[in-house]
Amino acid sequence: MKKTILCVILVLSVLSVCAVNAFAAADNAEMLNENTDYGGNWVIENGVYNCRDRVDWPDFGFYALGNTAEKVRLYMDLTISDKSDEPDGLGGDSGFMVGVSDVNGNGLIEENVDNYYLIDISSSNDGGFLAIEKNVGKWGDWQVIDHSASLQAGAVVGLTVIYDPAEASIAVYITEYDVNGDRMTEADPWLEWTDTDSPLTGTGFGICSKITDSYFKNVSIAYGENATAPKGDDVKLSYDPNASEIVIADFTDPAVISYAVGTGNDCKIEQDELTGCLKLTVTGEDPFFKVPMNMKNYFDGDKYTIIVLDCKTDVYSPAEIFFTTKEARDISRCHITFDIDETEDFAELEVDMLYDDYGSWTDQIRSIRIDPCRNAEEGSVYYFRAVKAKTEEEIVETGTDAGTETETEAESVTEEATTAEETKAPDTSSNETTKAPETDDQGTKTPENKSSTPLIIGIVIGCVVIIAAVAAIILAKKKKK
Repeated sequence: MKKTILCVILVLSVLSVCAVNAFAAADNAEMLNENTDYGGNWVIENGVYNCRDRVDWPDFGFYALGNTAEKVRLYMDLTISDKSDEPDGLGGDSGFMVGVSDVNGNGLIEENVDNYYLIDISSSNDGGFLAIEKNVGKWGDWQVIDHSASLQAGAVVGLTVIYDPAEASIAVYITEYDVNGDRMTEADPWLEWTDTDSPLTGTGFGICSKITDSYFKNVSIAYGENATAPKGDDVKLSYDPNASEIVIADFTDPAVISYAVGTGNDCKIEQDELTGCLKLTVTGEDPFFKVPMNMKNYFDGDKYTIIVLDCKTDVYSPAEIFFTTKEARDISRCHITFDIDETEDFAELEVDMLYDDYGSWTDQIRSIRIDPCRNAEEGSVYYFRAVKAKTEEEIVETGTDAGTETETEAESVTEEATTAEETKAPDTSSNETTKAPETDDQGTKTPENKSSTPLIIGIVIGCVVIIAAVAAIILAKKKKK
C-alpha cells in the first residue's frame, strides 16, 4: 500500500514538473529575449546590425529587438538584395518580423515551427518585391504583394512598419533615395493588411535576413502614441505635369543607365560608346529591364496614355511592356504586347497603353518594365535613347469658322430653293450606302463630311408651314369683315 502511495506521489510530482515546464515554455514562446541573436551570428556596432551568416534554408537569421503588446513603429535602412546572388538562387530576403513566438523555445526562429508576421523585401527575376506573410508553424503564403519601381537590387530604401497587436493590423511605408541622396517618403502606405483570421498572440519583433552578410542601419523603435505614420515629403517632379509629352528616362545620361543595369534579366545592359545610349544584348530566353523610376517621375496614366520608345534594332521581334500602378501592383495583370520593327536609325515607337490586356493602365504609374523580345535569339542587340509618355493627340477639324459655314449653307439653300422646280428629286433607290466614320491609328473616330440634304428639307418644310400660317391669317381677317 505504501509503495502504491509513493508511486502515485512520484507520478504526480513528475506531472507537476512537466506542467511547470510546459507553462514556462509557453511563456518563453510568447516573450522573446530582447536584444538577442536568434540565429545568424549578428554583430551590432555603432547602430549597424550585421547578420554575418546565412541560416539554413528556409529559415531566417533573426535578431530580437524586443516585445510589446502595444502599437509599435519600426524603421531601418536596408540595401535590397538579388535572390540570384544567393546559393541556389534562394534567399535574398530581408525585413522585419512582428508578432513573433519561439514556439519550442530553442532560441531560433524556424519557418516550420514558429509563428510570426513577415514584412519582406527582395529582388528577383520578377523585379522588386515587397510583401506581407503570415507564418503559423509553416509557410502560409503571401497575404499582399507589391512589385515596385524602386525595389530593385542594390537600391537603398527606408522600411517603416507600423504594427498594432490589438487590431492585428500592419501598415508598410517605403522611403526612397534618389541619385543625390534625397529622401522621398509617400504619405500613404505602400501595403496595408489586417489579420481577421485567428491573429497571432506573440509579442516579439525584430530584424530578419536571408542575405549573406547583410547590413541594416538607422534602426529606430517607437511605441504607443509615438508610433505614428511617417510624414509624407513634398516631392518636386522631374517633369512638367502640364506638358503633353514627358521624359521618364533619358538613356543618353550614364547615371540613368547605371540605375537600369541592376534591373536586367537574361541580358547585358551597358552604355554604348558609339550611340551614347543604353545598349541591351540578349543573353537568355527572357530578356527585360526596368525603367528607372521613383516618386519624382511617377505620372498620371489617365492623362499620359501613350508610351514612346526612342529605339533601334536590326531584328523584328514581338515585345511586351509590364507596369504597376498605385492600385494595380501585380505585374502579371499589367502588361501589353506590341511589335518592334527593325530600323536603320533611331525611331520613336508609340504604344497605346489603353489597349493593355487587363485594362489596368489608370491612376498613378509607378513602374515600367520593357521586354524587347520573346523567345529571343541570343546575341540580338537593342538600343534605347529614351522612354517617354505622351497624351493622346486631339484631332482638330480644319475649315471655315462657324459664321462663314452657316452663311455658305444658307446661300446654298436659297440657291436650291429658287431652282427647286428645275431640280429633280434625289434618287433614294440608289445602292450606295453611307460611308462609316473613318478611324485613325489611335482608335479615335474622325467625323465624316456632313450632308446638307436634311437641312434643305427642313427649310423647305419650314417655308411650307409659314406660307400655310400666312394663308390662315388672311382667311381669318376675311371672315371678320
